[in-house]
Amino acid sequence: MAYYHELLTLCAFDEAEIASQRQRIEKTFRILGLGPADMERAAGRIQEYFDIELVGVRKALGVWFRELFDLVLAREEGKKIIYYGYPPFQYIGLAIKAAAKSKNDFYVGCPEAVVSQTLGQFFHKLVPVIEAGEAAGLPPGHAMCSLLQVKVGALEKRIIPVPDMSIATSYFCDMGPKADELLHYKYGYPVQYVDSCLDSPWGTWPEYDRETVRYLGTQLNNLFNTLKDRFGIEINEETWEQGRLIAGRLYMATNNLTQYLTADPVPLSVADSELILNFPMGCTGSAMEEGAEAIEVLAGEVGKRVERGFGVVPKGSPRVLIVLQSLADPAVNRLIEEVGLAVPVTMVLLPPPPEPKSYPYSTLGEKRAEKAMFGGAYHSSYGFVKRIEESLKFADVDGIIYNYQFSCRPFVCCTKLTKLHLEKEIGLPTLLLDMDMQD
Repeated sequence: MAYYHELLTLCAFDEAEIASQRQRIEKTFRILGLGPADMERAAGRIQEYFDIELVGVRKALGVWFRELFDLVLAREEGKKIIYYGYPPFQYIGLAIKAAAKSKNDFYVGCPEAVVSQTLGQFFHKLVPVIEAGEAAGLPPGHAMCSLLQVKVGALEKRIIPVPDMSIATSYFCDMGPKADELLHYKYGYPVQYVDSCLDSPWGTWPEYDRETVRYLGTQLNNLFNTLKDRFGIEINEETWEQGRLIAGRLYMATNNLTQYLTADPVPLSVADSELILNFPMGCTGSAMEEGAEAIEVLAGEVGKRVERGFGVVPKGSPRVLIVLQSLADPAVNRLIEEVGLAVPVTMVLLPPPPEPKSYPYSTLGEKRAEKAMFGGAYHSSYGFVKRIEESLKFADVDGIIYNYQFSCRPFVCCTKLTKLHLEKEIGLPTLLLDMDMQD
């Protein structure tokens, strides 16, 4: 029996798939430097931290392994590789895959999200990757984003392939494009920068400055032109809609699950719900079909838990909204429930807010940029705060833990404003809590 058989069986791989994928599986683990002891450790962690009695959880775990195999082997399997930064602009990766003449010829995704989820959550071996990133240009102690350290470190350790192009988006994160510029000089791959401004005045959301939309829209149109010129990929209204439809099933399943999570007692741990957080953020492969199926199965199972009154913490426990879960360590996600707090909702698992009437923009880039303004996070700190406030309509909570990535300026800039606004306007106690989602 193969040394990885028990682990993959836990993650809903069947015998036929393990046998047919044997060469790919073993090649991936060899590149990652993972052996029998690592498989045993991962199997133990998965059984300790994740609710594997739920078939949906096991299927979600399996999706991440398949995404890992696809990422690590993309170059060896002859694929063109396009990386995008975190968070991606809406479902840009899915639109690219939908527009590609042969979707199997391309790997499109966010490698740092996949590596954090797998080497971190499952194998507990992310630290060497982060240290490699620190040594290669993103030094410790300088508030460098650890997600970017993962990307740089994974390239340095040659566990992910050098891409044919990277999409660097500074409409939210200004550090990502700087890291991609460093990697451009180190590895020579081209970078397409998508810039914008996150400085809309306080109190204006959902209104927005039209020049900001035109600027971001022009940046997006430039990206679409580059994709066409370099890869023959044409992003238009039709292919964008195809990408939206692919994401639609995933988001619909997530929305159905979210409704059950608001029950008392809360029926699912935040460690388990984190597994689906980055399907649309980090992946465009198996997560789209198999991920949606996993969430649909999970929603059905969680619905049955609600019917029989099952909870991960006792009924009536204090309920808190949190903003983020750790992407790299399920122990951190479990900790909040171990101290007796229930988490009925996180901001990142919420359905999008309703959109006001659109301005009649003419280009696809401008139309997509306007949609981004309505989401709040790409608008301003005020828009981000109002997005959190909007989430309170979905579940009764007794307080808020604003746990933010301390090296992420978009998160850090509005911490005190968030606390002041929520405590004054909503009347909910708000705890500001530094964290690092990867390190």
